[in-house]
Amino acid sequence: MTADLDEFRIEWEWEPAPTVRAPEHRATWARIEIKVGADQVTLVEDQESSSSRRSIYCPLYPIAEWITYNWWLLQANSRPAVPIELLQGESLGWHGDRSNAASRHCMRSAGDGFWWPNLWVVPEGRATLLRWSADRSYGPDKRFRYLSQGYRFVSAGLVMHVLSGLVESVIGRLRDQGVADVPLIEEWNAIQQADDEEVQFCLAAARLGLDAYADPDVPEDALIQASRELDGILLADFLDAVDPRQVNTALGWISTARDTVAKSLHKRESLTAARAAVRAHDVSKSSLPWQVGRAQARSVREELKLSSSEPFDPGRYVEYLAQPSHDRRLQALGGTGVDDRNLTVVVGRPANERARRFTLSRAIWRFLAEDEPVFLVTASYTDRQKIERAFAAELLAPAAGISELLGSDTLVEEDFDEIADHFRVSAKVIEHQVQNQLLT
Repeated sequence: MTADLDEFRIEWEWEPAPTVRAPEHRATWARIEIKVGADQVTLVEDQESSSSRRSIYCPLYPIAEWITYNWWLLQANSRPAVPIELLQGESLGWHGDRSNAASRHCMRSAGDGFWWPNLWVVPEGRATLLRWSADRSYGPDKRFRYLSQGYRFVSAGLVMHVLSGLVESVIGRLRDQGVADVPLIEEWNAIQQADDEEVQFCLAAARLGLDAYADPDVPEDALIQASRELDGILLADFLDAVDPRQVNTALGWISTARDTVAKSLHKRESLTAARAAVRAHDVSKSSLPWQVGRAQARSVREELKLSSSEPFDPGRYVEYLAQPSHDRRLQALGGTGVDDRNLTVVVGRPANERARRFTLSRAIWRFLAEDEPVFLVTASYTDRQKIERAFAAELLAPAAGISELLGSDTLVEEDFDEIADHFRVSAKVIEHQVQNQLLT
C-alpha cells in the first residue's frame, strides 16, 4: 500500500508479527519506507549486518496516533519555523519549553518504544517544511541508525493528504484485524466529526502553538475576542505571533495602533507606482519565498532608478511612529492613512535606526504586494514573512551592490561592517546576503 506524492511518499507493506504482544502493533506491523523527493528518510545502517537498507520494520499504529493527536498543530502551528540559514546547518534543535512544544512536530516523538526517523513536519503557510537528520549513534535498542539528512518545502495540502491517508489506512487495517477498541479510532472520529466552528477554533489555538483538545491553558475567551476584532490575514498573522498569555493586551495595542494609522496625514513620497512591478512576479507554489522577495525588490529598485550600490531610504516613503508593544513578536502595524493611498507604520518595539529601516522595508512589501488595509509585521517565519525579509534585505542592500563594493574574491569581516555602514543596515544583513546569494 502507499500514500504518495512526487515530493513526499510514505510506503508500507503489512508484515506478519505473531510474537508482538500489543494487538494494535501486531495488526499494523509493516515494512515502512519514507521518501522526500529523491531522498530516503528511512535509509538506515543495520548494526548486526553492517549494511544499509531503505526501510524500517515497525508498527504503523504509533505514527497514525502521532498524526492524529497533533493533527491541528501539523496544519497550523508555524512557531517552530526558523530562518533558512539555520536549516542549512548540520543540526537544528530547540531547548526548554520551545523543545517540548516543537517535539509535537517531530515523528521521533511517536515513541511507543520504537526508533522513528528524526523527521520534522512544520507548516509555514502554503508550504510545509519537512526536515530530517541523521543519527550519530545507534538507537536505544542498538539495532540501527538513520543515515539521511536534508530538508524540503512541500505543498501543505499535499502533506496533510499523505498523513491523513496513512491514518485512514491504519484504521482500516485495525478493523480488518478485529482490533477496534483503541484510542486512535475515537480521536480520529472526533476530528472528522468536528463542525466548522470547532475546526476554526482548533486551528486558531494551533496557531498559538496550543492543542485545543489537550492543553489546559488555551485562552478561549481571548481567541473569540480576537476573531471578532480581526479577520483574514491580519488575524492569521496575529495568532501566529502573539504571546498566548497576552492576547487581550495585544488586541488593545492593535486597536490603538489602527486608530493612529487611520488618522495619519501622510507627508511622504508615494510608492504606489511600484505596485505593478512587485505584482508582476508570480508567487507560485514552485517559487521559494526568498527568491520571490529578492526578485520583487530588484524590480522596485529598478522602478525607482536606483543603482545596485545606491542606498534605499524607506523614510522617504513611509510615515512612521513609535508606540511600544508589550509583545516583542508584534514588531509593527501598518496601513493606509487618511488619503487611503500611502503607507503609515506604527513601530511596536524600541529599535535602533538600522533595525527600524529593515522593519519599514518589510512593511513596504506588504503595502506593495497585498491589498490588506491593515497588516502586522511580526517575528514569525511563515512563507510570507520569509518573502518580506528577503525583499527587505535586497531592497536595502542588493547582493549585486555588495559584490561591487567588495571588489575582491577575498572576504574580510571588516568589509562587512563598512558595507553595512554604506547601506545603513546591520552587518548581519550583509552576512546573510553574502551567504545566501554570493557564496551559493
